[in-house]
Amino acid sequence: MTTNNDVNEKQGFIARLKSIKHIEIIVAVALCAALTLGYLIYTQVNDKTSVDEAADSSELAEKVSGIVSSIEGVGKCEILITYDGSESVEIAYDEETVTTVTTDSDGNSDRTVENTTTTSTPVIITVDGVQQPLIVSTTPAKIQGIVVVAEGGDDVAVKLKIIDAICALLKVDGSKIKVYKMN
Repeated sequence: MTTNNDVNEKQGFIARLKSIKHIEIIVAVALCAALTLGYLIYTQVNDKTSVDEAADSSELAEKVSGIVSSIEGVGKCEILITYDGSESVEIAYDEETVTTVTTDSDGNSDRTVENTTTTSTPVIITVDGVQQPLIVSTTPAKIQGIVVVAEGGDDVAVKLKIIDAICALLKVDGSKIKVYKMN
């Protein structure tokens, strides 16, 4: 049940908000600050991700190289995997919508102005004492091409085995894989 005191408090709060000069500018500055904070956090996550991706891609190339080199006839091999773009990360955001209604009366008519401001701020969590944004989903980068240099790379049957193995391991089209003989 709403009491007169609660209603008076709400009206007093609204009156104080109306009395603040340039409230729209203050709200806009707060919104810009929140968006800037979100952008900075997002770029820090992406910078960390690109370093992790480099480690992950070289680790993946080493794992695939180990498997491919164990295929009969391949011998020693080196593999380079290139990517189209980078991994994308989607961050969770908390949205808040504030609506302010202002009524002006000039004697002849009443004019009501309604301003709606929505602010989005990233959801921050603490993991092992470090604050970071909550990641909703991660989409890995697409493989652009793979080059394999192998001791047995001049044998057509070995080339086919290498291409077939990499297609099975990485789910890429065989046309993206090039196999060459190692010096």
